[in-house]
Amino acid sequence: MYQRLENADPIPKFIEIADILQGEIESGKYRVGDKIPSEAQLCRRFHENRYTIRQAIDLLVNTGVIRSHQGKGHYVCEKPLDIQYTITASMRFSEVMKQLGCNPEAKLLRKEVMLPPDNIKQSLQLQETAFVYRLEILRYANRIPLTWNVTWLPVDIFPGLLQYLEPMHSLYAVLEHEYGVRLERMWSTFQATYPNAIEASYLQIPPNQNLLHIESLMRDKRNRLVEYTSAKYRGDLCRVSIHF
Repeated sequence: MYQRLENADPIPKFIEIADILQGEIESGKYRVGDKIPSEAQLCRRFHENRYTIRQAIDLLVNTGVIRSHQGKGHYVCEKPLDIQYTITASMRFSEVMKQLGCNPEAKLLRKEVMLPPDNIKQSLQLQETAFVYRLEILRYANRIPLTWNVTWLPVDIFPGLLQYLEPMHSLYAVLEHEYGVRLERMWSTFQATYPNAIEASYLQIPPNQNLLHIESLMRDKRNRLVEYTSAKYRGDLCRVSIHF
C-alpha cells in the first residue's frame, strides 16, 4: 500500500523566508505596487546567500504575490486569482473555471492500481479483494496551481482507465465519454488544514498557508459509489460556496 510520511522533512530556508515576506505583504508593510527590498538587502537581513534569497523570491513570483520588473527589482502585485468556486451536485472543475473566465488545466502527478485503505474501501463499499485506481492530480486556473486532488475509483467499474488519462484534461469528461458515467455528489465534508511539504511544493505556497480540505463521495445514475476524492484548495485564492 502506498503511504507518505507527512511533514517528515524540515522546512527549507527559502520557504521560511518567502513566508515571512508574504506575511509582511499581507499585514500591509508592503502594499500593491511597492518595491520589496533587493536581493542584497534580503541577504543581509536573513544572513543567507543569494541563491536561497532568489529561491524565496521565485516562490513569491510563482504564487503571484510579487512580480519582476526587469532591471528594477520586484514589486507587490494584486492577487492573481479570486475564485468563487461553487460546489453543486454534479459540478466539474473545468466547467466552473470556464464559467469564471479562467483557463482550466490538470496535471496527473501519480497513478497506480492498488488495494484501498480501509476508509476508502468502506466509503465505496468495496469487497475485500477489489482494486482501485489512486490518482494524484494537480489542477490549475490560468496556469496557477489551485487544488491538489487525490482520487479513488473502482477498477471494475472503469476498466482500462489509465490509458485515457495521458494527456490529462478533465477526468469527469473521460468518465462520461469512455464509460457513459456522469457523477453526482452524495456528500462532502469541509475542513481547514495546512499543506504537507509535497503539497506546498506543488501548490507553490508556504507551509503555513491555509488550505480548504474537501472530501467528497460521488455516485452515478445507477446509484453505484464510484469516486472518493480528497481535494485541497488554496485558501488564499479560492472561496467555496455550496449549491445543492
